Amino acid sequence: MNTTTTAYALKREVFNFCQELGKDAPMAQKRFLSDMVYGITASASCILSKITDTLQEPIHKINTIDRLSRHLMSDMPETLEKNYRHLVKGQINPTGNIFVDDSDIIKPYGHAFEDLDRVRDGSSIDKKIEKGYHIAEICALLNKGKQPVSLYSHIYSSVSGDFVSANVETQSALISVFNDFPDATYIFDRGYDANEHFKFMYRHDKHFIIRIKENRTLYHKGKSWKAATLRDSHKGKIKVNVMFEGKDTPCYVSHLNVRITADRHTLRLLLIYGLTQTPMMLVTNRTVEGKEDAAKIVRSYFSRWRIEEYFRFKKQHYHFEGFRVRSLKAINALNRYVSFAIGLLGTLSQKGENSQLKQSILAKAMALKKEVSFFLYQYGYGVMRILAQAHQGIRGWFRKKWEKYRQLEMFLVVRMNR
Repeated sequence: MNTTTTAYALKREVFNFCQELGKDAPMAQKRFLSDMVYGITASASCILSKITDTLQEPIHKINTIDRLSRHLMSDMPETLEKNYRHLVKGQINPTGNIFVDDSDIIKPYGHAFEDLDRVRDGSSIDKKIEKGYHIAEICALLNKGKQPVSLYSHIYSSVSGDFVSANVETQSALISVFNDFPDATYIFDRGYDANEHFKFMYRHDKHFIIRIKENRTLYHKGKSWKAATLRDSHKGKIKVNVMFEGKDTPCYVSHLNVRITADRHTLRLLLIYGLTQTPMMLVTNRTVEGKEDAAKIVRSYFSRWRIEEYFRFKKQHYHFEGFRVRSLKAINALNRYVSFAIGLLGTLSQKGENSQLKQSILAKAMALKKEVSFFLYQYGYGVMRILAQAHQGIRGWFRKKWEKYRQLEMFLVVRMNR
């Protein structure tokens, strides 16, 4: 494909993607959705002034920024989220893994942002406390290439008037996803090791894998044990290779039946040795009868690294922590449009290997490595470089609403002779 043809084909993909998401939404919302998704992917930024530059509207820049700001403060139609979930659902294994995680947005120099909270900076070495917000996130992996897409994302602050607890935020997120993925396995990190979450998952009859903390009390063979003591009294018997810190690494796994203090259901405890100085402990209600089951559980948990890379991609490629909108409502709306933009990259990655557009995107990305496990960076950079060469924005793809009759009209003027 030449440059003009590639840009045209890519704009068509963006337009069709947004039309699918905006189905049954008002025309004004469809236009705004297209402006945001196109602008975010074309500028690789969530800053409204940079999005505006890519739209190339024949009006003053400040007017376009004002229009985008006003739309971010309006209520987002529920159909957008519903249509987006339906779109990506067809590309996700319904019995696969769903990842529940939280992240943070750091705004250390912010002053005017609404309900600015104090959060622990997960990206800093010393995990220092900074000004910012919390994010409740649920992601899944697409069938081809196992790239992550967001199913739910909500930014919240503990100082907001309607805040109840972080557990309530997590459970609200889960409820919103359960109907679409009732048979999936939900995977949690050790920050979710709480009796309330165990009870919640059993109450909704869902499969789960949770990494537990060392101070967790477990019952094994009728006795009460500290999880760390039970772990140290065993050693791994099953060799399993997992992706750990970017490398295919062997580890050794043992599994045994346990119960927790909050429930009488029998769970399976998996002890993982050889990866870190302190062996990891996973608890699941999935059946583990032998080596294959144990390996599947362990690999499912360690595929979480893609979700952590998703957060990193969102912050680095789209500079999400650099947003300048100030109200929580606008911040959450902007967050969802960025998630839609990443979903667009994910759908592009699902195209067949013979797709000329897909090949053109990867060629424009000038990737040094052809085979990588997380390739959203390549798609994001390739799409940005292609759209940077476009001579106009996405608005030209919408049909103008003409008057019903456009033919030339002749008016007869009769002059009376006096």
